[in-house]
Amino acid sequence: MSTIYTDTARDLLQTRIYDSFAGHVRDLVQRLINQFLLYEQDAFLACEPYERTSARRGYRNGTEARRFDTVWGPLTVRMPRVAGTPESFRPLALGLYQRRQREVDQAIADVLARGLSTRECARAIHRCFGSIVSAATVSNVVAQLDERVCAFHRRDLDRGYRYLHLDARHTYVSHRRTRRGRGKKKKAAVLLAWGVRHDGVRELVDHRVADSESYESWMRFATDLEARGVRARDSNERPLQMIVTDGDMGLLGAIETVWPTVPKQRCIFHKVQNVADHIVDRSLREAMLSGAGAIYVRLLSRAQARLRLRRWSKRWAAVEPAAVRNFQMEFERTLTYLNAPAHQRPRLKTNNPIERFIEELNRKISQIGIFVNAASLDRTTYMVWDKLQANGYPGTEPDPQTLFPRNY
Repeated sequence: MSTIYTDTARDLLQTRIYDSFAGHVRDLVQRLINQFLLYEQDAFLACEPYERTSARRGYRNGTEARRFDTVWGPLTVRMPRVAGTPESFRPLALGLYQRRQREVDQAIADVLARGLSTRECARAIHRCFGSIVSAATVSNVVAQLDERVCAFHRRDLDRGYRYLHLDARHTYVSHRRTRRGRGKKKKAAVLLAWGVRHDGVRELVDHRVADSESYESWMRFATDLEARGVRARDSNERPLQMIVTDGDMGLLGAIETVWPTVPKQRCIFHKVQNVADHIVDRSLREAMLSGAGAIYVRLLSRAQARLRLRRWSKRWAAVEPAAVRNFQMEFERTLTYLNAPAHQRPRLKTNNPIERFIEELNRKISQIGIFVNAASLDRTTYMVWDKLQANGYPGTEPDPQTLFPRNY
């Protein structure tokens, strides 16, 4: 005879089942951690309980109960104590003063990045993991994360970069006018620099939150990069050989001031897409953009590019003169990548390397929406990069095709 459950009864039964599972998992993890701590104590003292040996380093001194918050819920661990040893007992399973699993701290940072207050964050962590954290604890986690962000912004870039990709991501931050509420939103731009080092590693060089992509904002960012080590030529003869950008006028002016001798490459994708803004007859858009993009397909030389440009211009000049003139402007800047070795050109003719990181950043930004302030946006950008690095983000490992000889 089958039993028919109502939706309420089914939900209640399911809740009890999973609560039971969660309890068993917590007990198992707690026992394993406590057992591992005892194993580490034996290894530290070089003897087992009640064992008499000349290799003994000290004595057992009981245990100390400690609450330890994990993703499985709060645990009670027994931290072993030792005496008569010249050095402190520092187990690997649990830090000397550790009270939370690192994943819990990461969850706190993720929740804060969404713009929640410290008290709201504490309540969210309690609902997720059952861990009771105070607002002060949340503030301490944020302070530790901010220290890492500051260290990232101030680190030396003396390893040198061969190629540099510059772009920006626009979003919104809250403009707080009073103590109550978040006020109105305002635009903000995350200025991004992606580089290929001389040892072949590709990485996020740095980022900066600014009000806009103005010349002044890019100038401050570029000047800081140059002062920290991204130079046209350094003492180890590791020059910056190319900068890839879109067509933003503020960015172009800033890099021309800071790195006047470094060749500049205009992103082909942005250059072709800009043509669409000047096309009057929208029915011609697809054909014109397709033809403009085809100019760069399997391109071998500047002469070949100029020949293709003349053919494309001759076809469309009569019907869309403004679009043709726009594409012809600074066309030579889109051919700088031809100076690089053939196997490196695909990654240099567009800003695709940094666009891949922007895609990851977009996922986080779309979840948060409007940031509570610029510091939250800065912190979130770093968290995205730090998480990608920790997970082995493809693109950060040395690329065999970009490993360069010492003398080139």
